[in-house]
Amino acid sequence: MAEVLVYVDHVDGAVRKPTLELLTLARRLGEPVAVHLGPGAEQAATVLGEYGATRVLAADAPEFGDYLVVPKL
Repeated sequence: MAEVLVYVDHVDGAVRKPTLELLTLARRLGEPVAVHLGPGAEQAATVLGEYGATRVLAADAPEFGDYLVVPKL
């Protein structure tokens, strides 16, 4: 079965709802693999596993904190 990569959108370690919805949908296509960039991967791994992630690929580098995907409130 093919792996489906899902980028984890999170704020301060809390996984956002669209990521969980994408993991659920990814299970229909193959094995969901979560890609977590930045701090908090250990805390997020439990929630991601509950929604079907078979693996969590994590990278924590200071550079990830310098760039925003969406505006930070």
